[in-house]
Amino acid sequence: MCHVGVEMQHSGPIACYGRVMRRPALALLLFNLIAVYVLWGSTAPAIRVAVETLPPWLMAGVRFLIAGTLLWTFVRIRKVVWPTRREWLGAAVTGISLLVLGNGVFAWTLQYLPASIGALFFSLAPLFMAFFAFVMYGERLSVLGAVGVAVGFAGMAYLIVPNGSSALPLVPTIAISLSAVAWALGSVLQRRFVARNLVQASAMQMLVAGGTLVVLGAITGERVNLASMTPHAIMAVLYLIGFGSIIGYSCYLWLMRNVPTTLASTYAYVNPVVAVIISALLLRETLSMHTIIAAIVIVSGVALMMLAPKPSHAAQPAHTQVAKIA
Repeated sequence: MCHVGVEMQHSGPIACYGRVMRRPALALLLFNLIAVYVLWGSTAPAIRVAVETLPPWLMAGVRFLIAGTLLWTFVRIRKVVWPTRREWLGAAVTGISLLVLGNGVFAWTLQYLPASIGALFFSLAPLFMAFFAFVMYGERLSVLGAVGVAVGFAGMAYLIVPNGSSALPLVPTIAISLSAVAWALGSVLQRRFVARNLVQASAMQMLVAGGTLVVLGAITGERVNLASMTPHAIMAVLYLIGFGSIIGYSCYLWLMRNVPTTLASTYAYVNPVVAVIISALLLRETLSMHTIIAAIVIVSGVALMMLAPKPSHAAQPAHTQVAKIA
């Protein structure tokens, strides 16, 4: 497969590590890249709309059960080899970490936090991933990467500091920070559970997590009635299923298989910017200078960390791709 080189021209072919990517391929690259930026960047505002009336655990559970069922049907039609018991174990461990403790808790916090603030906290996940990768696999950061981590956490600290007379609610703020930690841990743990088919593995994660979230919703007394199923909430859930979990994920898979990881992973620091803009324009969330400064610092830190070259002596584990199923 062709991997896009560093040099890219706006007209004519572009270099691809010894091969050439023609205009149609460049158009496909731009389409998938923009789709991941916009679709995944819009998931936080969409979740915020959904949980205005729908209970968060049940909403997230139904969302992942439907998306997981559709993906599972797709891989069965494609006659993908059936998963092993170990693959189901890996799906359970990573699915609960990523989609229950990560995405599910994130949805719960958006009942109390603006979508823009939530997206900024969740964008810190790559920084926590660097920590877990060091602890679990001995991966070291370059000096520039370490600076990026420090800058990112400084932005988080600034975001938490009360702005004037206002302050973020304590429990949701702690919960959303822990959701980013859980997402990072689940992402790194996926390396221990290598899947033979990435789409099937994602379907399994969604099915396990969806069932867990529905049970959690029932245990906590969540109920859905006709009054809570507003048109806006239903549209938001359908958007999250179709565009966030399936189309956005498919575009991300294409990127991971056709371009360098550094280019595909740029979503990590573009998505929060998109989320902030969409939240301000469509949800009329107040975009204070405090939030803008925090966003700039956090995004800069994540960008520095992810774009920094890895030290040549760092431990290199078996390569697996981690997708954000948001």
